[in-house]
Amino acid sequence: MQKANYFSDDGTPARGFDRVVIRKLSSYIVRYKALGILSLVIVVAATILFLMGPYLFGYAIDHGIGKGNLPLLYKMAIVLFGIKTARLLLIVIQSYNLQLIGQKVTMDMRMELFHHIQSLPVSFFDKNPVGRTVTRLTNDIASISELFSAGVITVIGDIFIIIGIVVAMFLLNVKLGLLSLVAFPIMILITCWFGTRMKHSFREIRRKLARINSYLNENITGMKVIQLFNRERKNYEIFGEINDDYLNDQTKYIRYFAIFQPSIHMVSGFTIAIILWYGGMRYLHGSLTLGVLVTFLAYIQNLFDPIRDIIEKYNIFQGAIASSERVFGLMEELQEPDYIISNPQKEISKRKFKGEIVFRNVWFAYNENDFVLKNISFQIKHGQSVALVGVTGSGKTSVANVLTRFYEIQKGTIFIDGIDITKIEKIGLRYLIGYVTQDVFLFAGTLRENITLFRHMKDTELLSIINSLGLMPFVNRMNDGLDTKISERGTNLSVGERQFISLSRIILYDPQVIILDEATSSMDTISEVLIQEAIHKITKGKTSILIAHRLSTILHCDKIIGLSKGEVIEEGTHEELLKKDGLYSQLYKLYMKEELMGYC
Repeated sequence: MQKANYFSDDGTPARGFDRVVIRKLSSYIVRYKALGILSLVIVVAATILFLMGPYLFGYAIDHGIGKGNLPLLYKMAIVLFGIKTARLLLIVIQSYNLQLIGQKVTMDMRMELFHHIQSLPVSFFDKNPVGRTVTRLTNDIASISELFSAGVITVIGDIFIIIGIVVAMFLLNVKLGLLSLVAFPIMILITCWFGTRMKHSFREIRRKLARINSYLNENITGMKVIQLFNRERKNYEIFGEINDDYLNDQTKYIRYFAIFQPSIHMVSGFTIAIILWYGGMRYLHGSLTLGVLVTFLAYIQNLFDPIRDIIEKYNIFQGAIASSERVFGLMEELQEPDYIISNPQKEISKRKFKGEIVFRNVWFAYNENDFVLKNISFQIKHGQSVALVGVTGSGKTSVANVLTRFYEIQKGTIFIDGIDITKIEKIGLRYLIGYVTQDVFLFAGTLRENITLFRHMKDTELLSIINSLGLMPFVNRMNDGLDTKISERGTNLSVGERQFISLSRIILYDPQVIILDEATSSMDTISEVLIQEAIHKITKGKTSILIAHRLSTILHCDKIIGLSKGEVIEEGTHEELLKKDGLYSQLYKLYMKEELMGYC
């Protein structure tokens, strides 16, 4: 079994340490300067209190215990207790503050990423699995959140403590201070060696996790097909292979980290042993007091605690950097190209818009030069009803896709009322064009919410519009009327009920051009009659484009355009095309033959 047959790889490139990523991450913290400054103040205060503890402890040994000064011991005990209590309070405040920063930054990043995803062209979603995109918004953002809430400021505090301890040790004894720094170069070498491998491993983990999410999404969405064709065992095997691949990378990462941690502990233990040996010798020779030696041992022990903490955070840091590369990589995806209208006369008011459409020498390909529309040219006058006919793959739906600018054409021009549609902002263009697809997408919510798409409207007004279309039977057959709960993707509704919702949406937004793509396919006879009557009412006086295989739905159209292999091969009225004995005539004969067989 070749993985390429089943796995969709994440296109995020592997990069080294990227300052751009760090700068982008830092820009989110800058938004909350007050909270950030408060955290830094707490870090400085906590560091000072931390450094005072070992020094006062050593001072109490030399000047209290050594000299039998009981009052001094009492004072030192109270002061040390006060320092510990104050530092504990600062830690509590800092913990809350860091979590607050982390959650605010996470919310900002998630909102910005969601907004960016909404602005991406449809072609992006054709090439990228849903699970991969969801992974960016969930797992990757969560990993970055952990960095902000438990990593960055804490590491800064650890660095402050390390610097403070090193300075304090040198002030106490220069020779012991120099001896304690012997371990640093070794630690840096170990960290660099393991760090490179752990970062690469973490990238692979995130990539494989995206694979799992993509495959899960695909399988859950297509569960009916899987069960219908008994694909459960085969899909289970494929998922097992994906899961094993993920496990291997996780194991590799754990192996690196398992060796990394003890290596650092060994170096720290070796350093403490040297300090104890050398300091003990100096104490026995009388050149070092017991209090200074105890203070130094406390400092050296505390020196490795923040180092170990940084190493622990290194795990979070590597994960966050790998996730950041993926999130910012998605944010760098080009948004839908739009053009700001510089000439005010070209701006279109919805009320003034008529709806005359002209395709002039239009070429379009979904993939490079594999053109599905080839030198298409035709005109639809205001108020005309035009049907697009042709066999599957002839380019009918592609005409609708480029007219709504879901995809951009490679050559030629499309005009609406004499204006190049690339000079019309997409938001405005899509207010002017209503598009009813064969596969109607419904959201989890109520019938009301799916019709209005969360637009505020009184029920009386909404029901009046539905009744004017003759579609009240669809509402009446639902138990709770407009409050009927719609499941995800409308799985609890029939095809006719879903199309009823789609048509109701269109009439509420009152577009000037209406595109109906197979609007009555796979529908029972009664529902088809109701939907057909509603379509006639909706399209009356408006420019409309009908895409249909069932020719009974287009006989009333003012003009029929025949497409074959992405080219216009004929156009005219129903009667004119029957006389030509071309593509439409053949399709009509086949349709009539099927109808007669159906009656028999």
